[in-house]
This record gives sequence, structure tokens and C-alpha cells, in this order.
Amino acid sequence: MKRLLALLLAMGLIVAACGNDDADEPAASEGGGAAETEAPVTGGDDDGTAPDETMLDELNVAYFLEWPTANQVAQAQQTYDDALGLTVNWIPFASGGDMAQAMESGDIDISYSQGLTPFANFVTGGSDLLLVGVAVSYADADNCVANPDLGITADNAAETMAGQSIYTPLGNVTHFKLLKMLEHLEVDTSTVELIQSEGGPAAVAALASGDVAMACAFGGAVNQMLANGGNLVMTGAEQEAIGIRVFDIISTTGDFAEAYPSVVTGFLQVTEDANRAYNDDRAPFIDTIAEAAGMDRAATIALLDAFSFPEKDVQLSEAWLGGTVQQVMKEQMDFFVAQGDIPSALPSYDSYVNTSFLQAVEGRAGGMAAGDEMMLDELNVAYFLEWPTANQVAQAQQTYDNALGFTVNWIPFASGGDMAQAMESGDIDISYSQGLTPFANFVTGGSDLLLVGVAVSYADADNCVANPEYGVTADNAAQTLEGQSIYTPLGNVTHFKLLKMLEHLGVDISSVELIQSEGGPAAVAALDSGEVAMACAFGGAVNQMIANGGNLVMTGAEQEAIGIRVFDIISTTGDFADTYPSVLTNFLQVTEDANRAYNDDRAPLIDTIADAAGMERAATIALLDAFSFPEKDVQLSEAWLGGTVQQVMKEQMDFFAAQGEIPSALPSYDSYVNTSFLEAVN
Repeated sequence: MKRLLALLLAMGLIVAACGNDDADEPAASEGGGAAETEAPVTGGDDDGTAPDETMLDELNVAYFLEWPTANQVAQAQQTYDDALGLTVNWIPFASGGDMAQAMESGDIDISYSQGLTPFANFVTGGSDLLLVGVAVSYADADNCVANPDLGITADNAAETMAGQSIYTPLGNVTHFKLLKMLEHLEVDTSTVELIQSEGGPAAVAALASGDVAMACAFGGAVNQMLANGGNLVMTGAEQEAIGIRVFDIISTTGDFAEAYPSVVTGFLQVTEDANRAYNDDRAPFIDTIAEAAGMDRAATIALLDAFSFPEKDVQLSEAWLGGTVQQVMKEQMDFFVAQGDIPSALPSYDSYVNTSFLQAVEGRAGGMAAGDEMMLDELNVAYFLEWPTANQVAQAQQTYDNALGFTVNWIPFASGGDMAQAMESGDIDISYSQGLTPFANFVTGGSDLLLVGVAVSYADADNCVANPEYGVTADNAAQTLEGQSIYTPLGNVTHFKLLKMLEHLGVDISSVELIQSEGGPAAVAALDSGEVAMACAFGGAVNQMIANGGNLVMTGAEQEAIGIRVFDIISTTGDFADTYPSVLTNFLQVTEDANRAYNDDRAPLIDTIADAAGMERAATIALLDAFSFPEKDVQLSEAWLGGTVQQVMKEQMDFFAAQGEIPSALPSYDSYVNTSFLEAVN
């Protein structure tokens, strides 16, 4: 077993999956009910082929017997097999911990209705597991029942439970609920003996024997203990009121998700369809579910009455995979640390939840692609002229139009700020190669914008050129620029670079007049006029000003050395992303393909790019030599969308706030970066 199990065994803490260690009963206690998912990422090899079905001929799925779920209709009718095009083996397990071990060993590919707590335990210990969906939510189906002879109630539990024994699963959500409940009831847990449960029937027997004051279990065992005269000290609703949520998840390994993204998405699609059919009318499915669960009809209905099966949109909401599930994992693990059951929790569990597979599922509202193209007949994309990029081959050859199935209008803009305003007004759907700084400025001001990719990285292509008549250099800039005017875009990365450079050179910024640029040609004209000491621009305008005799005060490399990173992004609005997720994914897919082709061999593409950018071949090459176009894996790395881009936005906005350019920055820019669309790219 991996290091977490070794750790737990050393402590005597046996990780149970759903709260039950009996192979005949579903493990619900540890969270053996609902799990949250993340949207699938349809992937493949770099050559665009989909390796999933050719490399995989069967799928091994872990589940619990005596744990009736909506998807068991699809299980029984082999809908999963038909949809995935391979044999699906459903293998019963006794606990969520056993499921985790089986996924680690490669014996299980996907676990359905794994408890959240064992999942969190294992990833805390270093396991490569990934939460991709929510299976089932439940409350009263998982609880602790008190011995009727002891008269234990919520009011007297602190006294009546002292020194008693409790029969319970350990290391799962049942255990977590029990400890939280005892803490709430002010029971001194150091005086209570916890006895490891051997399953539901054993819990019923333990309580009936009179040897324990309380027994914890889930499903039919809870109902049986109540029928035998036991009482609930706190109901499920009362426990939820103090912050205990109970649900099971759908999980896999990071390696499996990366190797077979379409299998994960396909599995979630069948599950979604089954949940929707059940939620619409469960009556026709009860007998099938009961038979698949190995239960009689009455017991099946009793459990199903306590269950809910959230559909895609609910799972993706803030109340679930939009943040709450991650928070619940953190709270559970922090609680176990405080109890001394594990040495430490992770700082965050966000990276162990991936909604990209779930996002690719067609939901009740039409899902990913089903409604998108019918509702959208054209796409308006903002871009820059005289700014050659790898994707302009796909732009010129209408590859975007063909892939998306409708007209794509490429509309030139003068600045990233103008792009942001156009997205706000609804005139532009996607901005390609928008400056990071105007994007960050606008979201700081409350705009509903979303960063979904990195377009181009560059350094010397964006710079400020000094008027040759002023003799400005890095050594004398503090004196020669005092009281002068500088022609520059405002509120974008060029502006940010300028201010950082002036600060570094010791220039008194309050003595310098900044004149808003009207674009590259206007910058060339302003510098030529002699009315400004320096003009800042990007692309061909920088080259032209240097060709006209101007000089760089600091090179791009020198600016990077003082912490200035320069890159442009791909952005949209939150509303557009919510409404047309497949359009975004497909746009990024075409862009990825274009970047890959360029990075492999740009020579055959230069003339097409030059023509699309409205530039001469030599000038195009000069700029492209300063550009790089990161592919998907690079963009998703820690150096980019894995954290650095968010950090750069924060640093830029903090700098502008310190300069008095904006009143304040946001505490974080993480929520304005969404990588799920890029993750779905092949």
C-alpha cells in the first residue's frame, strides 16, 4: 500500500470507503454517497488521434452492492458498454479506501460512489487520484444510533457519552460526522473508545448486544437499529446545519484521465443521462435498481428516498464542484489533523478536482455542443493588425469557420482596452492576443471577463523607443526624461512596462506627461515629430522607430531581468463561456493545431501570416523571431496558467495601485482564469 495507508495503519486508522467495510454493503459512511465531477477533457495524442478505444478493450469500475443508485439502470442494461464501445466490468468493493488502493494498483479505472473522505485521505498521502464528478448526496442515510437503554440525547450527551464505546467505521465520512457531532455536543472525545466497524450487520449486532453506547453505519443498518428501538442523537438535517455535508464522488487516477479522457467523459455522459431519467420519473426503474443493488424493493425505496443524484449543472455550481467540495475536503482533513488522526492536511485540494470532463457532457440544458451552434450563427473575434501570429494561417484559410460550423468575423482593434469594452458590450465574443494588463484592469473594475488561454509570449516586440535628438540612455534617463512627454498606450502591458522601467531608472514619474497612444503608426509619427522624448508601441511600429534612428533605453531582456514578463492572452466573457463552452473549446483546439504546425515548421506559413497581418515578409519574420506560441501543455504548466499568470496580474495591479493609477487591486485573480476549456483540447 502507498504511504497514506502505511500511515493510517501505523495509527490504527483503517481507511473505509463509504463508511462500511463489509463487502456486502455499500460504503456510505465515509461519504459513500455523493461525489462531484469536473468536466471532461477530450484529449488525444499530439497528432490528433484519439487513442482511447483502440488502446482500451475493457473498463473496470468499482461500486458498492446494497447501495442503490440511478446509474444502475445503465449498468444493468449495459448502456455504458454500448456508449463506450468496450466491456465494462462492475466490481463490488467493501470500502472507499479499498477502491483507492485498487485505483493505485491499476486494477480499477473508475470508482463510482467512492466516499469523499477516503479519497481526500489518499490524495493527502500522495495518491494520484482525481475527482471528476458527484455520484450521490445523502444525509439521514448515514448516521449514528444510540443504545435505547442509556437515554442519550443531544442535551445530555456530554455526560452520558463520557467513558463509553462507539462502534463506527474509521477514516471515512461516518467517522468525520461522528467526531464533528461529538465536538458539537461537547463530548470529551479523549474519554470515548472508538471500535472499528466490520460492516452494517455487525453494527446492528453491536448495538443490540448492549456492549456499545452508540453504533454508526449507513443505509439499511441505520433503519434496522432504529427499528430495534435505538434513537438518533442528531438527525441528518441537524448535522447539515452544523456544516456536515454527506455525499459520494466519481473518481479515477490522473494517469487514466490523461490517457483516456473520452472514456471518462463518456462514462459521465451515460451517468448524466441515467440521473436525468431517474429524476424525471424513477418509478419505472426501481425494480432494475433493486436487482442491480442486490436488495429487495422496499429496502431499495427506503434508501432512494434519502438519496439525490445531482445533474451536471448542479454539480458544476458553486455549491458543489465550483468550490464547496474542495472546501469540504479541506475541512475534513484539517479536522482529522486536529484530532491527531493524520499528521497534516494539504494547503488546498483544488488540483484534485477536474470538472473539464463533466463540462464536456451534454446536460439537461443542451450540454456542450448540442445547443451552441444552433444558437450562434457567427463569432466575432478581436485581434491586432501588424501583429503576426501562428493562428493567422487558420484565420486566413477559414479553418475556424469550418471547425465551428459558422462564420468567424476577425475584427481589428487598436488596444486591449478597446477589446475589453467590446466584449462588455457584446460586440466581441472572443479576444485573441489581448494584453494581460488591460484584461486585469477591467476585471479589477468589475468586468465579467475570463482568461482562457495564452496567445503569444514576447519581449523585445513590445518596447519604448527614445527620440534620437534627446540622447536618452539608461544612465541619464533620470535627468533627460524629467519634464518630458511620452507617447504610450495606457492601461496595458506597454504602460506597465514603461512605469516599471521609469521607476527602475530613477525617473520622477510625476514630472513626466503620458500621452495616450492612438496606435502604432501614430506612435511612429509622434516620435518623428520631435514633440515627445519617447514613444512606446509594439510590433512593426517599434522596428520602424528604431529604423528611423530611435534607440531603446532598455532592451526586452533587460526589462525581463527586473521582473517584467510580456505576453498576450485569449479571453472572453463569463456569460459567453457559460453559454457556448464548446465554441470556446473548439476555438482553442484550432488555435492549438495552428500553434503546433507553426512550432513544427513555420517556413511554409510565413507568407500567409504576413498577408493576414498586413505586413511585409521581412517585417513579419523580424517580429516572429521575437514571439513564441506556447502549446496546451506549456500553457497549463505552473509557469503559465498553473499559477504564474494569476500572480503576474496581481503584481501588475498592485503596482498600478501603488502608482496611484487605480484605487486598489483585487485580493486574487485566480477566479478570472478558467483552464477547463483548454484542458478539453486534444
